[in-house]
Amino acid sequence: MCKVRGITLNYCASQVVKFERLKQMILRCTETDKVTVHTARKIKRKREKDGDGRIRIVTELEDKSFRVSFLNRRRLQDNTSVPFGYLKRP
Repeated sequence: MCKVRGITLNYCASQVVKFERLKQMILRCTETDKVTVHTARKIKRKREKDGDGRIRIVTELEDKSFRVSFLNRRRLQDNTSVPFGYLKRP
């Protein structure tokens, strides 16, 4: 099973976002690797500009990007990760 946060995995997205591709991105861990998913018809809710709070349903183009980030964790030599400040106790 392949899950990616923030990306709806439909048929078109699953052709771009594959487990092997994500695995390679994690193992290489470079900030420049990025996967972009293009959705031609994304249904969204938009608030009206006039301020009365009405919401309208629109269909528009959407591009979402995924990249690996280790902002809250530290990678070790054996490809495991631990939180920053973690100390191994004997």
